[in-house]
Amino acid sequence: MAPKVKFSREQIIDAAFEIAQTEGIDAITMRKIAKKINSSVAPIYVNFKDVNELNEAVMERIISISLQLIKEEDSVNPLIRMGKACLRFAMEYSVIFRDLVAKNGKYMQGYDIKMMPALMEEIQKDAELRGLPVDELKKILLKIIIFQLGLSIMAANSLLPEELSKQDMMDILSSATDDVIMSAKLKRGFRNDKRS
Repeated sequence: MAPKVKFSREQIIDAAFEIAQTEGIDAITMRKIAKKINSSVAPIYVNFKDVNELNEAVMERIISISLQLIKEEDSVNPLIRMGKACLRFAMEYSVIFRDLVAKNGKYMQGYDIKMMPALMEEIQKDAELRGLPVDELKKILLKIIIFQLGLSIMAANSLLPEELSKQDMMDILSSATDDVIMSAKLKRGFRNDKRS
């Protein structure tokens, strides 16, 4: 009798992620993964108790990719790096991105809970934002996220003008980020001037 083929947890996650990339996160099933890795479902259940646990592992992969994309961006400003990474993710993983933002928060809630502390930590390191209170930084981050998600949704769904290049989108994102930061600083300066 031939020995049973063993599949690692990573191989199973890879197969699930590939399904998510082409069909969406909700399309991940144990049977589809088994077919993709040319196996029965038994090795999958050895590594994951159910599809929910597997989806959590896929979400961890998505978060890891998101953080890696942020690290790869070359801007000094962490808000611009985050925005560019979001836009890249939307363009490179459009099916997954649409699932994240369009499924009534089903997947985004877990994503936000894990990503927000890392994002706040990044923006608190920025010299340009030094001196702004944490509440103000949270507002700035929220405004940027709202803008970048809107732009990214439009990019993922091919809703932007065709002549708009990826660089044009990155420039728009950078400009909007600069505007939000400048606005926050001006408001803060105005409030401080009124107190004097």
